[in-house]
Formats: sequence, structure tokens, C-alpha cells
Amino acid sequence: MTPAARKCLDQLRTLLRPASIATAGGFRPPSDPVTSWFCRGVGQPGENLPQWNGRPMIPILQIRIDELPYVPEQLAHLALIVVFFDMEDLPFDKPHGEGWVIREYTSTDGLVPLPEATHDFKPFPIRWTRVEDDAPYREGACALPIDMGALDDDEAAEKAFYDDFQRYDQTKVGGYPTEVQSDVGVEDFVFQIGSEEKVHLIWVDAGIAYFFRTPDGAWRWACEFY
Repeated sequence: MTPAARKCLDQLRTLLRPASIATAGGFRPPSDPVTSWFCRGVGQPGENLPQWNGRPMIPILQIRIDELPYVPEQLAHLALIVVFFDMEDLPFDKPHGEGWVIREYTSTDGLVPLPEATHDFKPFPIRWTRVEDDAPYREGACALPIDMGALDDDEAAEKAFYDDFQRYDQTKVGGYPTEVQSDVGVEDFVFQIGSEEKVHLIWVDAGIAYFFRTPDGAWRWACEFY
């Protein structure tokens, strides 16, 4: 391994990110609905499921922020978010509010279960685990202040880049986005929703949905799949 490649990998080790990793089920569902769930959601009294093209959107993911062992700064001022999607016609390249929406709540007081929509998903409560060592894939690493070109034509360094670093591909809050095909960007990344087999939630073909929040509070999403 060349000295430049070794320096690149050493620098990457200083840029690993913490994340909260989601595990679906495996424990008795809580009686309190205001917790983290796949495919169940709450809202203010009188709120209903958001609609798109005459269909109710599905609450794909609910995150109670104080349950997260690691909280990104973009979520620190919130108490709970609920992610809704029109899963019949995925809104690729659509802005927030068109086929998908994230509802934000600054308090959990008074939140109640939303009406259940008809869908084929299997709801599960979520348990979160903190990790400290989430690493980017190649395209994401190229956005960092390190010379990834030093790994080119260095077989040992390239192998170490993939073998010596941990990457978490499932649903997670924080960390780096898990690339499937290309670079989705690391700036403003907040969380991703993976294809969760237990939940019967699949993004096209074993894909991943990524969610980004700008400093002014604007959400955007992207999706990659095989």
C-alpha cells in the first residue's frame, strides 16, 4: 500500500459518523402508540392521513426523537416525525408534499393514532441501536476532504477501503447514505429507509430511500435500487 493511500484511509477513520440503527420488532409492542414504528403513525386530534391522487398515503416510518441514541442536529428541535408515501405510484423526483410528506411535531402531547390505511405492509415497533463507525461508500467518500484518488491502482488499499470499514445498509438515522448505484450526496443527509423484508417494505428492487433536510427546514428525498 502506498503512503498516500494509507494516509487516505487514516483520514477516513477520523470522519466516521455515528448513527441510530433501526431493528424491526423482536419485542412486545408497546401500548403507547407515540413511539417509533414501521407502518403506523400518529397525529393531532382531527388530523387524517394525507391524501394524494385521491388515495391515502401510508405512514411508512414514525420516529420518536427521544428514543434515538444518536440524534442528528436537523432533528434535535423536534419530538416526532412521521414519513408518509403514496406507495402505489412512488413519487420519484417529486418535491415534498407531492406523493410524499414528512409531518413534524415539536411535542408528543396529545398525539393519537391515525386511521389505518389499507396496505400489504406488516407494522412493527422499532428498537434503536447506536453505532459510532458508519463509513461512506466510494462516491460519498469522494465528497469528503480526503484524496480518494490515492486508492486508484492500489489493490491493497481498495480492498482495505471495503473490508476494514463498517457500513450500515438498513434503516438508520444519521451516518452516511448507503449508495446502491451512484452518489446521492452526503450534504444535509438525515436518515434512510431501507428495504425491510420483515415489514414487507421494498423500494422497487431491494432499494433504499434517502431523506435530506436543509438548514431552512426543506425536505427532499431520493431513491436508488438494483
